[in-house]
Amino acid sequence: MISDIFIVSCHNTVLAAKSYRFDCEGTSKDVFVQKLREVRSSQLPPHFKENGTTFYYVKRNSMYFVATSQADVSPIFVIEILSRIYQTCKDFCGVVNEESIRVNSLLVFEVLDEILDYGYVQLATTEKLRPYIQSDPVIIKSTREPTSDLGSRMFGIEMKVTPGSASSKPLVSSSADSEHKKNEVFVDVIERLTAVINSDGTVSRLEANGSINMKNFLSDSPEIKIGLNEDLAIKAGALKAYGDQVQLDHCSFHQKVKLEEFEKSRVLKIQPSVGELSLMTYSVSGEGALSPPFRISPFVDNTDSSQDMLLTVRLKSESPVNTQAVNVCVRIPVPHNTTSVSQHLDGPGQMAELRQKIDNKNIIWKIKKLPGQTEVMARFRVINQGNGKLNKQELGPMVVEFEISKYTCSGLKVRFLHIPVQDPNNTPHRWVRCMTVSDSYLVKI
Repeated sequence: MISDIFIVSCHNTVLAAKSYRFDCEGTSKDVFVQKLREVRSSQLPPHFKENGTTFYYVKRNSMYFVATSQADVSPIFVIEILSRIYQTCKDFCGVVNEESIRVNSLLVFEVLDEILDYGYVQLATTEKLRPYIQSDPVIIKSTREPTSDLGSRMFGIEMKVTPGSASSKPLVSSSADSEHKKNEVFVDVIERLTAVINSDGTVSRLEANGSINMKNFLSDSPEIKIGLNEDLAIKAGALKAYGDQVQLDHCSFHQKVKLEEFEKSRVLKIQPSVGELSLMTYSVSGEGALSPPFRISPFVDNTDSSQDMLLTVRLKSESPVNTQAVNVCVRIPVPHNTTSVSQHLDGPGQMAELRQKIDNKNIIWKIKKLPGQTEVMARFRVINQGNGKLNKQELGPMVVEFEISKYTCSGLKVRFLHIPVQDPNNTPHRWVRCMTVSDSYLVKI
């Protein structure tokens, strides 16, 4: 696998180097630097072979992240590893340049040690690396080049630079920032809905993939209890019964979740580390276990005096009154010989337009907000000013995109979130959110 990884500056200086397999000659770094001196960087291929050793590199911020190997390794795979190493260094240090690599050399070596073991990838994301990195990053502020200051003075132009942009700040906070960090935890129940609805309103396919995610920013590491629906049932392949019971097909849990109380009282226990993790993933299907959030009724009529078509779409939200769908977008494919569309929308906060691409044309109907148990309607006149009739077979299917807060189609919810209070002066904050979003919601016309 990978033999060496090293970082070369724009001045052809090796800033950091790590050997994993010791099967390459010690001059591999010198070979790469010599190559840079012989040819322009723009003419150097992203991977090349020299004296039996294959070199791979990516260039970021005028710096080269290089890997070598004696084996026949996929170039795309190695370049992806190098890109992740760069991104991880950026997440920890905020900005990656020659100075930041020098002052954070110990942290960079820790990252290289944890990402690969004997040339094989072990951990490749910042979230997984964070618990194992002990060094605190030294923040380097990015400054302007002296030439830009010189140019501004020569031409009498005063240039102002705003300090500390978000892009140059580290994603991972140092221990010095812990005093100012809020003591809080976030729990999200998110379901992605897939549905195929027939033109008569019957459901031919309805399924949801959900997850319970946690973002933990608690100062200590207490054991957290999360209570789900008491009537929750997990029955793969069982017949779905209509009613208030929440019934899932499958579910899986994070390895840190303790399930001693789950079978009896549907309580999850976990002692999470700081960061983000997915506590539980699940799937559910069938109209008995899921409730479609919308009822959509399309009507198509021909006009007697022209070749145009009249399309009426009624959209009713079936979610509870205290919920609200936002950023609702209905995309309606129309015949290819459509020249224009006239519209009539029955309320504020809506807009519609005809978007034309090379291979298709679509009516885009957008609704900013749609409260639960309310209905909106749109009338479109699909106009054809050319020869031939509009083909109804080219109309649809409609694609609906949406986001509904405080609502899950399966009915799964967080009953309680218990965190033991260890310091009365620092009470933890709890945030629980439920949301349903569209994955693929199709309605036939």
